[in-house]
Amino acid sequence: MKPPTFSYVAPGSVEEVTRLLASDPDAKIISGGQSLMPLLAMRLAGPSMLVDLKAVNGLARIGIGETEITIGARVTHHDIESSAELASALPLLPFVARFIAHPQIRSRGTLGGSVAHSDPSAEWPTVLLAMDATIDVVGPRGGRSIAVDDFFTGPFTSSMAFDEVLVAVRVPRADRRWAFQEAARKAGDYGLAIVAVTAGVDADGRLHGCRVAVGACVGTTTRLRDVEDAIDGAVPGETLAARAEAVARDSVQPISDIHGSSEYRRRLLGNLVRRAVTDLTNGQ
Repeated sequence: MKPPTFSYVAPGSVEEVTRLLASDPDAKIISGGQSLMPLLAMRLAGPSMLVDLKAVNGLARIGIGETEITIGARVTHHDIESSAELASALPLLPFVARFIAHPQIRSRGTLGGSVAHSDPSAEWPTVLLAMDATIDVVGPRGGRSIAVDDFFTGPFTSSMAFDEVLVAVRVPRADRRWAFQEAARKAGDYGLAIVAVTAGVDADGRLHGCRVAVGACVGTTTRLRDVEDAIDGAVPGETLAARAEAVARDSVQPISDIHGSSEYRRRLLGNLVRRAVTDLTNGQ
């Protein structure tokens, strides 16, 4: 199918982007286009205007600070995957980038596009939720920072207003262990279930400040707070991993679709949580 008719603009500033968005509620932002273009081709989206971010300066930078890492909205998945600085400062990010689709898509798709699209089956929403990230957006009323806990409000929906543009994602640079697990039918497919975990470890080897996020098998990327409570204050190991698995299975009602029943995804999720907590034992 051919996409519907739309106008196309490539403004040179964030201010101009927000002005255009405010002038037309049916306008859509395009960055890498890896989520939007298939929707246009299938006529599942029909924007009156595409606002391209390619000419906006400053959105394709990675900043490594002492306390946090800032990643611009137009940084591609490949940029993250291949960044030596990120591999040293926060290796979870390059590790996860390798799970996203295929090299051709990673070379075009952007972090900001994935986050703004808010697809619960995508990797970044789950990972950023586990990492306690902050989403920076700008609109006609100025800029604001949204805690990731408040950002994803439903499938393909977020707390961004229609006239706001995502400009950067900020991730704390903390000494925390991490784990990421994804199950898919084959490499490059959307996940059937995704789990990301981060946790601090005290001098006695006990976990603290645990964040356990899940995606793909649920309607909205979310935290498994019952699992967090179950592992917080405990020493990671096989016993704790088994306990986390049981709690995870009891704490969610997974979706059911042509790729897997709710019960199948429940068991799959439990298995991934067990693996993730086991990975914490190994000190990633």
